[in-house]
Amino acid sequence: MNSSVVRRRDRRGGFTLIELMLVVTVLSIVMYLTLDSLRTQQKTSLVTEQIVEVQNNVRAVSSLLEREIRMAGFMVPDAASLCGLDRTGGSDELYLSEVEMIVPNDERDGTLGARLSSVASWNAATTVGTTVTGLALDATTTDLDDDGSYFYDNDDNGTPEADFRVGGGFILADMANPGRGAVCGTVGAASSTLITLTILAGQLDPHSSNADAPEEIVIVPAARYSIEDVATGRLERNGDLLVKDVDDFQISLFFDNDSDGVIDGGEEQGVTGTTYDPSDEDNSALAEVRFSIVLRAESNDPNFDGGVFRNFENRVAVVGNDNFRRRVMLGAVRPRNVVIHGSI
Repeated sequence: MNSSVVRRRDRRGGFTLIELMLVVTVLSIVMYLTLDSLRTQQKTSLVTEQIVEVQNNVRAVSSLLEREIRMAGFMVPDAASLCGLDRTGGSDELYLSEVEMIVPNDERDGTLGARLSSVASWNAATTVGTTVTGLALDATTTDLDDDGSYFYDNDDNGTPEADFRVGGGFILADMANPGRGAVCGTVGAASSTLITLTILAGQLDPHSSNADAPEEIVIVPAARYSIEDVATGRLERNGDLLVKDVDDFQISLFFDNDSDGVIDGGEEQGVTGTTYDPSDEDNSALAEVRFSIVLRAESNDPNFDGGVFRNFENRVAVVGNDNFRRRVMLGAVRPRNVVIHGSI
């Protein structure tokens, strides 16, 4: 065979350097586009997963809140049905009378609650931040539903000794004079005869022996909703974690002071320009509770430029984009055991 023919065949069967460079370049572009598409899909999947998780969390928490607000005042005096701490520069706190330890025999009783052995032991001038230690309780009233047993085992000895949970919330009010306001905070110690309270919001107005009915101070267990760790946004109920990554929790209370069945527009509390103070309100006129929960995604997205803090009620706005996606849940509930459908 002619050697020139062999050389021509060899040249036809190989690639030139330019051809190889073109192939490598094309393959590099294809691989880059493929990897970029995979990264985009992964990021989209992560964002979608976080948004779905946030939406599920906010639905679950709002459902629990709605149920407990609706049950506020069940079997306890209207005056001790609800209390709260309203902040303009941070998240609010909400206290709702608990029902777990109550096994009702008469669902319209409306008088359950621990009484003090001596009304004089409660100082009406007690202020926010005060810890009142060792208040003496009337042991005949501390078994709230009089079923012969208690609900919480606060000393871990295997036997429940109080219907108040250490670390949980409380609401204190004058059942005979609900217009004196309400007090709320946390329980530091509790037994069937003694209780220690730390006041976080509210104060009872001074009692008038001439104008007011004889005092009948009651203390009821309460579910305390609060954000305890701002950095992680831990929304807790009596110290138990409900959900993380909560940006803000706000409440507004609305009252029907003339008992006409219509919420009085002039009595809105917690909206812009006003601050709810449990010392100034008569819970027997409570008509509606409004709340807002703002949750953010677990991590931010540098490519998302709509990450703006969502402020509701009287919360001071936070300015700036932090690249977090957020979801909001708003709710408005009328407690079925207070006011028109009162528990008493």
